[in-house]
Amino acid sequence: MNKYLLYTIALVILAFVQRFLVSKLLILHASPDILAIFIAFISMSTGQRTGTNFGFGAGLIAGILSGDLGLSALLGTVQGFVAGFFHVPQKSHATSVKKKRMFYAASATALIAGNLLQSLLSDPLSLPLYVRVPETVILGTLMSMMLAVLVYHFALKKLLKD
Repeated sequence: MNKYLLYTIALVILAFVQRFLVSKLLILHASPDILAIFIAFISMSTGQRTGTNFGFGAGLIAGILSGDLGLSALLGTVQGFVAGFFHVPQKSHATSVKKKRMFYAASATALIAGNLLQSLLSDPLSLPLYVRVPETVILGTLMSMMLAVLVYHFALKKLLKD
């Protein structure tokens, strides 16, 4: 089966899981973002262009499910684009340690970019900017990175092996 078809099916499933399960795990208005972690994995393993396209698709699906279509599509696109800077080509001789570091860097960059944009562009009347930005960017990124470490060790370790 084509890996892009598998990525698309996984993306749709993860979008539903993100919307109806993971988004309920709020701590001070921030929740983990499994879609950003998956977009970072796609961008790191397939390249910036493919990651940007999948990020846009993930944002579109998440926007349809949440009712915030434009912002979600923008966030996914930006996350895929910035995570693509950490692309490790398939034919490279990168070690598994380097691939792990690149996955963590791509995940952190995508999460910071997505959380920062979301906190700046969404719901300007809810909390003051000086509270909303650190809360969502720092706390959201930390929670998501803890999830990214777990995902790497339990699922991606074998996929990114030498």
